[in-house]
Amino acid sequence: MPCWAVGETGERTAEGLSRVLGDLDAAALAVGIVVGTGIFAVPGIAAGHLGAPGPILLAWVAGGAIALSGALTYAELAAMLPRQGGAFVYILHAFGPFAAFFKGWGSFLIGYPASLAAISMVFASYLSSALGLPEGAGKPVALGALTLAFLLNLRGTLFSGRLQTTLTALKVGALGLVAFLALAAGPASWERLSSAPADGWPGPAAFAAALVGILWTYDGWMNLVVVGGEVVDPRRSLVRGLLLAVGVVTALYLVVNVAYLVLLPMDELAGNTAVAAAAAERLLGPAGGRLLSSFVVLSAFGALFGILVAAPRYFFAMAREGLFFRGAGHVDAETGAPRRGATLIWVVAALYLLTGTFEQVVGYYVAVSLIYNMLSVAAVYRLRVTQPDWERPFRVPGYPVVPAVFLLGGGWIFASEVWSHPVRGLAGLGLLAASWPAWLLWRRRHGWETRVSS
Repeated sequence: MPCWAVGETGERTAEGLSRVLGDLDAAALAVGIVVGTGIFAVPGIAAGHLGAPGPILLAWVAGGAIALSGALTYAELAAMLPRQGGAFVYILHAFGPFAAFFKGWGSFLIGYPASLAAISMVFASYLSSALGLPEGAGKPVALGALTLAFLLNLRGTLFSGRLQTTLTALKVGALGLVAFLALAAGPASWERLSSAPADGWPGPAAFAAALVGILWTYDGWMNLVVVGGEVVDPRRSLVRGLLLAVGVVTALYLVVNVAYLVLLPMDELAGNTAVAAAAAERLLGPAGGRLLSSFVVLSAFGALFGILVAAPRYFFAMAREGLFFRGAGHVDAETGAPRRGATLIWVVAALYLLTGTFEQVVGYYVAVSLIYNMLSVAAVYRLRVTQPDWERPFRVPGYPVVPAVFLLGGGWIFASEVWSHPVRGLAGLGLLAASWPAWLLWRRRHGWETRVSS
């Protein structure tokens, strides 16, 4: 019958997964997951909600601040509990098995697979555009990309980390090059940055609507802590990786948005979901649009690959605690990869991909991700009270205000999302309600006892 226990420092070593990722690999994994597909589409959507450079750039700064507050909070938790599974482990120790079950199964049923399916669809869309593929090729291409990323991950953690480092360097460099060309050599108009909103500054609802997409572009940094058991020096590397990733991504996103704003007039930018391709075509002609499509394909595959590195490790940790299918806790003896867990997440992601549209898949993801991330961040408050003597190599600066920034910002955006799109919001709340009878059934069928020693 599964049980779990922690020592005086709260540390518990992951069994079966070797520590092979260094500082650079950890940061590259986090950056690679975050810089996926959103930055190529969301700036146009945010511009449509906000309508002027000042509010647009303020919203991107606010999104970065919310993400940074979350990363700082995760850094304390990761340094204290450098365990395989990340947020699952923090919630388990802070709030107990039901909360961990709720978070973990939501990630399995919606979080990870919906994200994988959406990114695969974007990959297929841009690859089809770049190569001129027929209209019906989208889903087969998307499934092929998902499957290739899955198979490459089966080669093991060291290979996955090195490949992710390479992909991250290439796509961040490509995105930075587009921004540099726009700012330094393109037909830019810097006066556009000082233009005032035509109808006055947008209200809170408009900012919240823009931030839904903006936070999606920042989303993914928290997946770094999922591989905490495979980082060479997790107490140092996880903290550095989290803060470096969010800092680099925030700076990159601001530069890219400035480039879009000075290059494209607002009527071309607002509502444009292919804003990066439009900017590249303005700079380099039709060939530039195709080149940028190639960059998006590369970026999407890097994000796809990074999530498939992190997701199986999450379910590996759940299985080891008796809160997920036992087979997901199996580790391949040769590569050290949790192959069965990877296979499960690939199957669910493929089902989303084959049965849903992009809008449907993203809608489910957005509706639940804020709830789960807020629960994870709230764990820092609970553990400060219940486990004050645990070793904390890193403490959140500005505690308790900094974690509250994430919780208040996330709560405000989620409430606005529920108000604007009740079906998506209620889907998340419905999952929350359904998790209780599902937990009772799981506990009765599999048995679960918890024992904490300190």
